[in-house]
Parts: sequence; structure tokens; C-alpha cells
Amino acid sequence: MLKFLRLLCVIPLMGWFIVAQAETPGIQPFIEGTSMNASLAEADKTIQAALTQGGFEVVGHYNPQKNVTIVSVTNPAMLKNAAATDRGAYGATVSIALEEVQNKTFVTYTNPVYVSNGYQMASDNADAAKALATILGATKTFGAKPRTANQLRNFQYAFGMETFTDPIDLGSFPGFADAEQKITSRLQAGKDGVGFVYKVKIPGKNEVIFGVDLASKNADANGLHLIDSIDTGVPHRYAFLPYEVLLKDKNAEALNLRFCMALFFPDLPMMGGDASFFKLRNAPDAIKTTLRKALGGTVVTDSNSSSGGFGSF
Repeated sequence: MLKFLRLLCVIPLMGWFIVAQAETPGIQPFIEGTSMNASLAEADKTIQAALTQGGFEVVGHYNPQKNVTIVSVTNPAMLKNAAATDRGAYGATVSIALEEVQNKTFVTYTNPVYVSNGYQMASDNADAAKALATILGATKTFGAKPRTANQLRNFQYAFGMETFTDPIDLGSFPGFADAEQKITSRLQAGKDGVGFVYKVKIPGKNEVIFGVDLASKNADANGLHLIDSIDTGVPHRYAFLPYEVLLKDKNAEALNLRFCMALFFPDLPMMGGDASFFKLRNAPDAIKTTLRKALGGTVVTDSNSSSGGFGSF
């Protein structure tokens, strides 16, 4: 671990790379950190220790497949920012993907500046981005052509598609405490193809954001399959995972896949070629059905229903 930390200290201005994004027009969704000539297990142990030492709390950790580990983190400043806006809880964490390929572990993570703008948060989380760049490195940003903060705050993949303010209804419960307990226990039971990754309480609010492992045998509701279907590069953009569920007061919701996946893969074509959203045309409804069953809430109406999915609206 000390060897890795010394390597990062050799690049004292690395944090500037990310901070500069907030001052320039272009922001990209993912950041590639400093790769490690280490096994996945060794890299995981080293990075978790470095994150904790750097002021972050590791709230979630899981392996969607043998050579990939997803680590989810937060810190007090990010939680405060999450509490400052309606549904800012979606930006309360950062996802870090560790991917081992041929004895080398790639480190990638979601760009806090991109996320905060896409989720219309009060602050752009530039301080968190700088801190993560110092800990994990920041060799480049990638994943889409650069977009301005204003473009992200008003993001819509195509006319008629969902935006940040069009979540899917996952059901209601008798009250907040009952909902938190029920959702937590059901996710931890790992039934219905959905597993528990993390639970983060938003300070000062009756809000909890859950990270969930979409591990359904139905490929259309399997998080790993979503990425592998449309992303063939190395490192993959596995930091899109895990999927998130928001409990707000007594109501559960999630961002529609047609918004949240399009936000992180905005340049993917609707149709054509080896990779397109057409491959995922059944995924939005499959995910909605899977999450509703897993959470066990009461859905009275289904105003968020779509008859198609990607490619049909």
C-alpha cells in the first residue's frame, strides 16, 4: 500500500486535472485512474485503505463478475451536497470500478463533476473530484464527447425520452421507517435477482439511497449484461454500476434507464452497428418489473409505463 501511495505523491498536481474540468466547457462521465500491476484482490485492498485514509467512507463493495470489483464511496461534503437539492441523493456516492485484465488492474470511476451536473445538484463536487484524483489518479476522462454543465443539467437523450425529473414509481409504503426496514431486509435477502450493495442516509431528510446489484437471470434486468452489451473497450465503463433506488419519505423510485444510462453513454446511437441502445430496448421495463417485485411496495398507478423501450417511444 505504501508503495502505491508514494506513487500517487509523485504527482502532486494530479487533482488539478479534474478541477480544471469545472472551469472549462467540456465534462466527460468517467475518469481513468492510475492502473496497478497487481491482482484485483491486492488492488482492492490497497485502494480501499487509501480511500479511507483520504477521508472517504466505503459504503458498498461487490463483484458483478470474477475480474471486476465495484467500490462505492461517499464523504461528508458529498452528503451535504446531496441534501441541498430535491433528489440530490442520486449523487451522494461515487462508484469506482476495478477491472483485472492480464495481471493488470484498471481503476475507473464516475466523474463527480459530471454526476453532480447531470443530477442537477447545488454544487459540482469539485473538491471530491480533486480528492479522488489525488488518491486514485486521473490520467484522463473518457466515455463521451465533452458536454457543458448546462447541457448536462438539461440532459435528454432524444425528444420524448425521460429526464432526471421523470423517475419510475417503485411503490409506496405505510411510512418512512417501515419502508427503510422493509426495503433493506428484502434487498439483503437477495431475492428476485436484486442484491444489496449499500444504503446511505441523506442527512436532515427522510431519504435513503440504496445501491443495488441487478443480478437477474433475465439479461434485460442484469446490470453487468447492460454494460457488456454496449461497451467493448478496456477498461469497461463498469463504474456505471450499481443501479440506485431512492426512498423518499414513504415512496420508492429509481431513475429510468432511458435517462440514467443514456446520461453516462450519451454518444451511443439509438440503432445500428454492434453497439446501440436498440439492444436494450426491453431493459427499462424489465428493470422496473424486477425492482418493483424485489422491493415489495404498493404501486397504485403506472404513469411511467412505456410500451417500447430504447428505440420505440
